[in-house]
Amino acid sequence: MQHRGPIALFDSGEGGLTVLRHLWRQYPGEHFLYAADSLHFPYGPKPLNTVRTWFLAFLDFFLAEDARAIVIACNTATAAALDEARRRSPVPVIGVVEPACQRALQDSAQSRIGVLSTEGTYRSGLYPHLILGIKPDAHVVSRPCPVLVEMAENGQVDGEDVRFRVAECVEPVLATGVDTVILGCTHFPHMEQVFREVVGDRAVIIDPGMEVAEQLPQHVPDLRRDGSGHVTAFTTGNPRQFQDIAQLLVPELPLSVHTLQWDQEEWRLRHPSR
Repeated sequence: MQHRGPIALFDSGEGGLTVLRHLWRQYPGEHFLYAADSLHFPYGPKPLNTVRTWFLAFLDFFLAEDARAIVIACNTATAAALDEARRRSPVPVIGVVEPACQRALQDSAQSRIGVLSTEGTYRSGLYPHLILGIKPDAHVVSRPCPVLVEMAENGQVDGEDVRFRVAECVEPVLATGVDTVILGCTHFPHMEQVFREVVGDRAVIIDPGMEVAEQLPQHVPDLRRDGSGHVTAFTTGNPRQFQDIAQLLVPELPLSVHTLQWDQEEWRLRHPSR
């Protein structure tokens, strides 16, 4: 019988739910396992080596849960740990950065691309590195927008304050003449409607989660596009708080949130019910 383990997704918090939303819409017959390291949120200001250590503990957790593919639904963790995770994992590990870069280059008429991200993703230089590796004459403008990450994590994704902060982040990038903008933090698509209102027809907006969903069949065969799947979620933070905000942000996802605990002496994760 073909192995039908879950498809696992990781983020530092609520952001990766924007990726899960696209996967759930396209493959509703699948079992998804979502884990958030809410205890250590936000990842953006943290050293990349520390983020790598934390994510690799989640990699071990996912493999112990028999995951058949792992999506790093966090740009900062992708920048910090994707290469090492792929070396260690016997199953496919998919990041969010490569699919976003590929789509941006397809959609950009002038190869002038803006990237909005966390501080960690910005410091890593991964987006410019990948984009210029594909198209050396491309022009990339990057900008970290940490305040938007915090707002989305708290469920604040619309209203005048959000609109002001989105404009504050994206307008300097648009002023450089980019024609495509990558939402390079998975928290940002929670505010996608506000981004579209602010940006208008001045640039194409790229949601990496949509591109991950489109490319997933390249990594995972026989995905179920019909049937009755389910979602199991874990957080290292407060499960009730996580679930309440998740229901506000992505009410279509049938989430049941459980607790994960860190063993900080060994940097391993423990499932208290086991």
